[in-house]
Amino acid sequence: MNEGVSKKEQALRRFAANIGVFRCPICAAGFSANPGGVRCSDNHSFDLARKGYLNLFTGSQSTQYGKDLFLARKKVFAAGVYDPLIGEVSNSVRSLNAEVPFVLDAGCGEGSFLARLHGDVQNALLLGIDISRDGIGLAASHHEPVMWCVADITRLPLCSKSTDVVLNVLSPANYGEFQRILKPGGIIIKVLPGEDYLREIRQRLAGVAPYSNDEVITKLEDNISVRSRSSLHYEVNVTCELWEAMVQMTPLSQHREVSGEPPTSLTIDLQIIEGALI
Repeated sequence: MNEGVSKKEQALRRFAANIGVFRCPICAAGFSANPGGVRCSDNHSFDLARKGYLNLFTGSQSTQYGKDLFLARKKVFAAGVYDPLIGEVSNSVRSLNAEVPFVLDAGCGEGSFLARLHGDVQNALLLGIDISRDGIGLAASHHEPVMWCVADITRLPLCSKSTDVVLNVLSPANYGEFQRILKPGGIIIKVLPGEDYLREIRQRLAGVAPYSNDEVITKLEDNISVRSRSSLHYEVNVTCELWEAMVQMTPLSQHREVSGEPPTSLTIDLQIIEGALI
């Protein structure tokens, strides 16, 4: 259907068709689409990149995660490591019974989670936002019909009460903004590492304290009404190549040396918390 149409033109059509959910990150005015990108009623304009993403971030790029981390993460997702999690989240999205749910992945990185989610919830309108231009540049290389934006989750370029689902997967949150953009009846799905998450990597790093998510959960419970929580615990077999990618993709190993022989399996331990507006 899109044969002969450039990636940029496909993306522009997608943004134009859904322009009503977006707002200017500078003045909060509504957008209209133009041939090169979008412009608000106060004449703030933002160009669509040739790769097919919209840059709505107005600050300076100073993220701690580089392109190599995102490339490693893409390999890990392609290997199916997080497919059980994607299945769980897909069930939650489908349980809304919305005809076309609008789903935001806030802090989407290189977009692998959202791209794979599309296979399970093809009726959904999907948007991935991350502050990293490197991450979103890679996200736009996915073939799935997802909208991608460079933007700041502390100032989301979305209209109030525009969003059915906010996904926040192993990423920082901004609950004030999440609450602002959620529709009545909308849900927040927060995915946190459990204390056994990537245990084999932690065991091979010097000076890494045992992980606790108590502080993160306390903050979450202060901001949203928790409707359900579940644990997802499983082992994945790892080759040497996959082990290297797993080590490279986790911030745990940044500026630290991983010692010892690679294991034959790796522990995935996650907590999935679903909540609604207080």
